[in-house]
Amino acid sequence: MPPREVVIDTNFLLIPFQFKINIVNELDYLIDYSHRYVISSKTVDELEKLAESSGKQGAAARVALKILKAQEKKIRIVESERHVDDWIVDYAKEHNAVVCTTDRELRRRLKAQKAKVITLKSKSRLGFV
Repeated sequence: MPPREVVIDTNFLLIPFQFKINIVNELDYLIDYSHRYVISSKTVDELEKLAESSGKQGAAARVALKILKAQEKKIRIVESERHVDDWIVDYAKEHNAVVCTTDRELRRRLKAQKAKVITLKSKSRLGFV
């Protein structure tokens, strides 16, 4: 059986800097079956643009890009020209993917289509909603 796909939204990749949570370890703990990470090319674009800025957002984006680089063998970047949230909703439905996001509206849209969603449950823990 092929690994299940786990789509990661841009805001989720900022968690390590903001909350000092190792998202890779946490996700490996939560998802106890074979999986691989998927992100939209637009997510990478957003992070690269944010990384150029100063302040906390820029620093968080730089940390996120380092995580992506360190995990590159386990991450598949999918080319997309669409708005990231729309792409995530459609991709999750089409591929029965788990989605990692902290975006409240995106979580609502995903739950409406019965998708599995992982989010920040507290300032120190991730979990399914």
